[in-house]
Amino acid sequence: MAKDTVKRNRKAQDKASERPDYILETVPTPDFVEFVGRVGGNVVTYRVYNDGSMYEK
Repeated sequence: MAKDTVKRNRKAQDKASERPDYILETVPTPDFVEFVGRVGGNVVTYRVYNDGSMYEK
């Protein structure tokens, strides 16, 4: 992975880490980083966009 992708990944994980119990999968794209994680036994997906906004899918 390129250094900027690793940096984006880390920044997005920091933002998303306050919600899921743990992260199962990380998918970096040019516009956002998507995380699949577990919250209380449920599987949820979050997208953290480059502008810092975060949405649950």
